Amino acid sequence: MWSPVHPAMFAAVDGMGRLDLWNLNNDTEVPTASVSIEGASALNRVRWSSGGKEVAVGDSEGRVWIYDTGELSVTHTDDWSRFARTLMEIRANRADGEEEGPMELAS
Repeated sequence: MWSPVHPAMFAAVDGMGRLDLWNLNNDTEVPTASVSIEGASALNRVRWSSGGKEVAVGDSEGRVWIYDTGELSVTHTDDWSRFARTLMEIRANRADGEEEGPMELAS
C-alpha cells in the first residue's frame, strides 16, 4: 500500500510474517526496512495512518501490530521530482532489456 504522504514509499506484507517498507527513491530492488514478526501467521493486511507516520499490519488470526516508521516516512522537497526520475529510469530499463507482457516458460 502506498504511503499517503511520501510519493515513493509503500509497505508490503507477505505470508511468512514479514513487513517491508520500500522507498523507491533509495532503491528499487531491496526494501529500505524490513521486520519479521515473530509468531505471526500469514500477514495479509497493511494500512498506513492518515499522517503516514505509522503502519498497521494484520495477520490471518486477526492480530494487529502498529509500527512507527520514524524518519523513513519524512518527506523532502525533492521527493516528487526524484520519484519522477526513478520512474523514468525504470521505464527506460524495461524498454532496454525486457519484453512487454508476460514471459513464456519452457518446460
